[in-house]
Amino acid sequence: MVQSLEAERTHPPDLRARGPNLSVYGTFDVLNYGDLLFPLLLRDRLGVSEERMRAFSPVGGALAWDDAVTALPIDTAADFAADLHVVGGGNILHDRVTSLSDYANGRFGQRGAYAALWLGAGLIAAGQEKPLAWNAPGVPYPMEPGPAQVLRDRILAASPSVTLRDDASRELWGVGARPGIDTLPDTALDLPALWPAETLRAPAAAAFARHGLTVPERWLALHVNDRYLDGDVALQARQIEALAGRTNALPVLIAIGPCHGDHRLAVALRSELTIPALVLVQPRGLREIAGLIAHATGYVGSSMHGLITALAYGRPAIAVARPRMIKFAGFLDHLGMPERLVRSWAEAVEAAALLEPLPAEGLQAIRSARDRIDAHWARLRGLFGAPLPDTCQAATQELRLWMERQPAPPRDWRAFTTVLQVPASSSAAPADKPFHCSICGGTTMRPDRRLADSLQGHGQRCASCNSTARHRAMHQVLDQLRKEPTLRASGLQYGRHRVAAGGWFADFALLHPAHEDGRLAPPPADRRFAMVICLDVLEDVRDPGAALAALAAATAEEGVLLLSFRTVPGRGQTLDWGFARGDEPGCRRAFGEDVVETLKRHLPDAHLTVLRPADPHAGSETMLCLITWSAARHAWIAAQGLPGAPMPAAT
Repeated sequence: MVQSLEAERTHPPDLRARGPNLSVYGTFDVLNYGDLLFPLLLRDRLGVSEERMRAFSPVGGALAWDDAVTALPIDTAADFAADLHVVGGGNILHDRVTSLSDYANGRFGQRGAYAALWLGAGLIAAGQEKPLAWNAPGVPYPMEPGPAQVLRDRILAASPSVTLRDDASRELWGVGARPGIDTLPDTALDLPALWPAETLRAPAAAAFARHGLTVPERWLALHVNDRYLDGDVALQARQIEALAGRTNALPVLIAIGPCHGDHRLAVALRSELTIPALVLVQPRGLREIAGLIAHATGYVGSSMHGLITALAYGRPAIAVARPRMIKFAGFLDHLGMPERLVRSWAEAVEAAALLEPLPAEGLQAIRSARDRIDAHWARLRGLFGAPLPDTCQAATQELRLWMERQPAPPRDWRAFTTVLQVPASSSAAPADKPFHCSICGGTTMRPDRRLADSLQGHGQRCASCNSTARHRAMHQVLDQLRKEPTLRASGLQYGRHRVAAGGWFADFALLHPAHEDGRLAPPPADRRFAMVICLDVLEDVRDPGAALAALAAATAEEGVLLLSFRTVPGRGQTLDWGFARGDEPGCRRAFGEDVVETLKRHLPDAHLTVLRPADPHAGSETMLCLITWSAARHAWIAAQGLPGAPMPAAT
């Protein structure tokens, strides 16, 4: 079956003799299998030598996987004279704050990290008057009208080859059927052209040997992401065992995306499994992951590129994603296989018949898709040394003029930060900037690996008071609010943290733990407080609406309720598991930026102010919501100039 998909392939002409230079932009500096495939594929399929290609990412640096490229920081990209600039792939086309803490201390911080990969890349290409091509990247969120969208449209007009991942990306970007913008299946589907299946047998066998196992006749490749669990870890283990039983195969659980915490969940599952299994907590490299999928009986999991790898090598696959993720649906729609996306692991168990060998029409759909990808590679190869079309030339000159006419430095490609309303100089702390904790005055930081791998912080805590960047950002707001005498009259705080201090208030109550068994700890009866501080608690309560009602009842008429959420900003939609996760005790949901609408729905009579204060040291932002039921207090808040520019919010 694998061989049938590895029939005669188009081999790229060897361009090494004339030595074209290639710049590639993407998230190649984090341990995430799928993203790391693109530089290798581009280098191979475009026929560019290793020394002539540069991969640029928000932070850059070598990774633990020795067969991955070493990405360079994107702020060095303009120094490399490329003949062709390529964006993607990956789900990278957005201008929002990223929740990846790895990028907090990059040149453009979490606000500009992703925008730099395509807005910044477009301006670099324009500055060098070289072509920009798009390697089927995806659009995860709608793009709001504004300066960033205007700049995007000019960059698209300057690009001689624009290819997006799927129709949903076109719709989210609002480009509809705009001429010159094509869609194409994720180009990782061409992986067998880079690594024929036979070359991956040895890396797969090495993984088994390293764990003291002989290579089984049949194994089922699996990937589990904590966003898509049906229940706790024990239930997930039972579902894996059920799938292994239905396929008569050894389960092989692979931590495909360590940057998303896959390795921690794999460790937890290993202790719950009651049947023999290979649990690959620390893969040695990309080939090892690809080999374990390419030679498996089938694949089930929540990794987009686990799914793509399986189908690329002709292996049956099921993707598990809840809610229904457009990137999975978009890819499978290209192949006419929408049934291979299910909403839960329970559905995957019931759909185990899909793990029978792929039918002939499925194999043909994959071949046809790879023919389209071959044509895409040929178009990109044709851009080396070719003059820009007249329309692209005109748009390129507009971009160059726009950079030159910036009212203030930088007047080069870094000017993309101006459309994000974030100065390039303030997005991240310079490496040599001394640390001074705005809460306790401490001058030493300590790394916290748990934070670095999560969405809850930024990888470094103050060694003295244990505060994270989010704590320090929010502390600035509360420190200013407490200067108002009426707000110092009384305070109610849920949970222990250093954002506020009980000594600020004439009357203070602390509720710790903030919740128990999914219920918010009830506020003191018959008391109302001038300031109610409830930070990072609503993720853990069973009924957020009831919790908000209790908090509202505890807030004085002229008082202020302060709410924060661990995963905002950076996530668009709230993910609600409907249960308390076993790997992160108590957590029931991850709020997205749509939490603002949730607050308006549950508190229709309230006045809402949304702030995005930034840590004074790292420059990384968080979201803080201030809620009051007094129009006068709401107006007072607006007049204070609190840290973090307010977002528009209905009153």
